[in-house]
Amino acid sequence: MKKFPFFGVLIVLSLMIAGCGGQTSGSSGSGPGPVTIRGLVSDDRGPVPYAPVEATDEDGRLKATTTAGEDGHFEITIPATATYPLLLIAKLPNGKELRAVVTSGQVVEQDISPYTDLVVKTARQLGGLTPDNIARAAGAAINMRPSQGGKRSSTGFKGDLTKQYGGWH
Repeated sequence: MKKFPFFGVLIVLSLMIAGCGGQTSGSSGSGPGPVTIRGLVSDDRGPVPYAPVEATDEDGRLKATTTAGEDGHFEITIPATATYPLLLIAKLPNGKELRAVVTSGQVVEQDISPYTDLVVKTARQLGGLTPDNIARAAGAAINMRPSQGGKRSSTGFKGDLTKQYGGWH
């Protein structure tokens, strides 16, 4: 069984850090024009080709749609009028859905994977898609990832994990 690449979690966390800088739930886009987000849809076996991807607001209102390519990569353009946070929802061939949260119009790369789905589910259980809940959920997702060589490590992270998001709570 092929393990899900950890670099996806790194990308998600770095984008959440960028997205949490000053933006709050319900904030509008960062500029006058639309935002294009690129990413990869993957499950626990690897990239998912031709997965439909939707961008919705927290109330489920559809903002944009696209389809991943043969290699699982997608590009979706979010209208300037969209409010954040937004959910990216990938529909897998087996009928399941994976989600990722986009916290601001500054985000231009966002993968959709089992780890991003775990972050969304956990943040919702914590009370909603607020920056603090997303940060706490991301920490939980890191702790739940498969261990490497018997140890959990922060390999691939840049900076001090204890200082991200203003420190762990």
